[in-house]
Amino acid sequence: MKNTILISLLLLARALPAQFLHAPPSGDNQQSTVSQSMSGIATVTVQYNSPDVNGRQGRIWGRLVPYGQVWRAGANENTTIQFSTAVRVEGHAVPAGSYGLFMIPGETEWTVILSKANKAWGAFAYDEKEDLLRFPVKPEPAAFHEYLNFEFTLRQPDATVLALQWEELAIPFRIEVPALQELVLESFKAQLKSEIGLFFWEGSHQAAKYCLDHDVALEQGLAWATQSVRIKAQFTNLITKSELLEKAGRSAAAKAAHELAFKMAGPNDLYYHGRSLLDQLQPDEAMTIFKQNYERYGDLYLTHLGLGRGYKAKGEYALALRHLQAALQLAELPRHKSSVETLIAEVKKQQAGGG
Repeated sequence: MKNTILISLLLLARALPAQFLHAPPSGDNQQSTVSQSMSGIATVTVQYNSPDVNGRQGRIWGRLVPYGQVWRAGANENTTIQFSTAVRVEGHAVPAGSYGLFMIPGETEWTVILSKANKAWGAFAYDEKEDLLRFPVKPEPAAFHEYLNFEFTLRQPDATVLALQWEELAIPFRIEVPALQELVLESFKAQLKSEIGLFFWEGSHQAAKYCLDHDVALEQGLAWATQSVRIKAQFTNLITKSELLEKAGRSAAAKAAHELAFKMAGPNDLYYHGRSLLDQLQPDEAMTIFKQNYERYGDLYLTHLGLGRGYKAKGEYALALRHLQAALQLAELPRHKSSVETLIAEVKKQQAGGG
């Protein structure tokens, strides 16, 4: 019986694939991953093994990495690049997915290759028939990098530039997300079907504010603002709704929402609304809000702080200092005191003609 069991175990062991230990990578080419998100919607992720120069400076390009031959853009397993959504790479449409990233180096021009085969050792099994895309790029001089790395050298809401950097060379190429706003809106729609949209006013207000700030899908934004107000009317969502209504040309409804918002506004609401107007370079409109806040709520830290900021923006430094000093006396938290002291120093410098 024991012999039968032993024989069975030996046969099973022969049938199983070889098992290996997790060990340091060959040649100490460390595994690396780098990712970049665009507007929290689209993500680009590169996985690669990173060799070092290791005293071979001046002998990398054209020698260790030959010109005119397909290269794995790293060491060991081929480098991969993954896109969470459809993108455009150097102007070429690329579906969402994971691709093998290969390159053909040249003295003055490189070819970048996206392969539908993304699981290979090096470039030994590379097959041009599996190419999804090839495009040329110009190499650029770069600061010395001992270790090969990929870096996102440009980061915009809807675009990024990815560059392979090693020794004193960079190979950059641009990745863009087409129709990013549509992707954002679809993401909002999906998320707002959950309890976030059904029971909490903040989610639908966030979506409505996105539509307002980006001047996109205004009717959808108005629907979201209405949904937010229906869950719980707040100063912020009523203001957003009124501004969307105004953009939609429905002035009477916009005025009604605006008036209701200000009826229920607290000192925090009015202060931060005034701050947002200052950020939009509307100091006169901001001062109207700051004055209303003071008239309604009297001597508070935020009411004086708002007036101090407003007068500072208008260049009325004596009045700004008067209210900032009052805010300093009313401030309770150390960080609030520190913030006001910084503002006071700025106003005194401006008052003295120091800019």
